[in-house]
Amino acid sequence: MYMRIYNNQLVKVFTTEDLNSSEIISKIKGREPAGFTFRDKDDNIIFHNVDSKISSRELQLMIRKLKTTTIAIKLTNEEIIEYFYSIAKTQLLKHKQEEYSEEELFNWMNENMDSGILKSSVWDKSKAKVFNKLIEEDFTIIKNHT
Repeated sequence: MYMRIYNNQLVKVFTTEDLNSSEIISKIKGREPAGFTFRDKDDNIIFHNVDSKISSRELQLMIRKLKTTTIAIKLTNEEIIEYFYSIAKTQLLKHKQEEYSEEELFNWMNENMDSGILKSSVWDKSKAKVFNKLIEEDFTIIKNHT
């Protein structure tokens, strides 16, 4: 599984390998998807945009086409904050930093995730909450030197 930006939203994409797990299938049922893809008999990728929760019919179609299916699930605001927070905290610990500038943290995170995600409006909307959560964990933001 991996993360992507789709329609200005952060989505978690489950690959064919992920969808072999009945545990993952049960987790995505009833979630709000961005859509899913599968390959047809001519190896063309077919995208299905899904506007509401995944129905049993759509889930059955995915299972039948399992060998070539991926599905993208929209993340909740809480999941988005937790995603960015976990990456930020991991990078701060890796770099042994309790104090950091926004620019340093951005660069460290950018080394470990899709840069399109960090350049998206999703990060812009989330970063204040992520920074607050880091501050609650006793990490300190220092002013960028100009």
